[in-house]
Amino acid sequence: MAYLGKATTDEVVAACQAGAVELGAALAGLLGGAVEVAVEPLEHFDPDAASKDWAEPGLMVLLTVEGSAALLVLSESCGLLPDWYADPDATGQSVLATLAQEAGMLVLPEQFMPEGFKAARVSNLAEAIERGGVAAGAGVVPLRLKAPSGNSGVLSLIWPADSPGDVFADPPAAKGAPAATAPKEAISPAVPAAQASAKLGQFARSVEELPTYSRSLLRIKVPVIVTLAETKQPIGRIVELGPGTIIQFDKSCEEMLSLQVGDQPVAEGEAVKVGDKFGIRLTSLRLPGERFKPVRRR
Repeated sequence: MAYLGKATTDEVVAACQAGAVELGAALAGLLGGAVEVAVEPLEHFDPDAASKDWAEPGLMVLLTVEGSAALLVLSESCGLLPDWYADPDATGQSVLATLAQEAGMLVLPEQFMPEGFKAARVSNLAEAIERGGVAAGAGVVPLRLKAPSGNSGVLSLIWPADSPGDVFADPPAAKGAPAATAPKEAISPAVPAAQASAKLGQFARSVEELPTYSRSLLRIKVPVIVTLAETKQPIGRIVELGPGTIIQFDKSCEEMLSLQVGDQPVAEGEAVKVGDKFGIRLTSLRLPGERFKPVRRR
């Protein structure tokens, strides 16, 4: 996968324009209704202006792409964000996670599909952007949002952010001041949700500490398969298949889908719509099966 750098400006702007309508629909779960999205002219990141314009709380969406990242930034002062997003329950976390995933597929070119998604409130957007390693001259695409109520705001797409692991890091606490509470990451709820979130956070931190050659192993692509249902048929039945043939399965349409990685079942989830595409929202993870070998005396 190519590096998500400033050279991809035209492709990113084109992706935003093509996905504007679907992005407005994807924001409905967070903003309480679909919004109109207008793509404004490309800008270039100015750290001095950012320290003034974004020196406030707001929503930060992190889209990780091959060691770099793109950021979606929406200030609280626009009046579009609901109160619950600052301290979301399990349902709210699911809404934020789904938004992050859908947005990543709509605002970035297909060859830069995000590998990771996070969405959370940060106490200071400017500081979070700085921690993310956004340099002067980085690309900024303002996405003007207009709600049916008439309220409007700007969702800014900023890239590249070369230190994505630091975006949601706690800022250093002032001497004598209470430590800031870490923002909640929007991760789809799993069973058990708390344990899954903790493991994911530990895994992300451990990955950043690995040497370069070890991190390169994580880029190896493996087949990821979602199984709707399975059945066995006689070969005589198979050779008779043709257009219009209906194959019946014993599995109910309300049952969970199975996610396999390299022929190994790893999770279960439910079908969801991601823009005009099909997706799966994970609800539970599976631990690897234990294998025992009998110990025999020689």
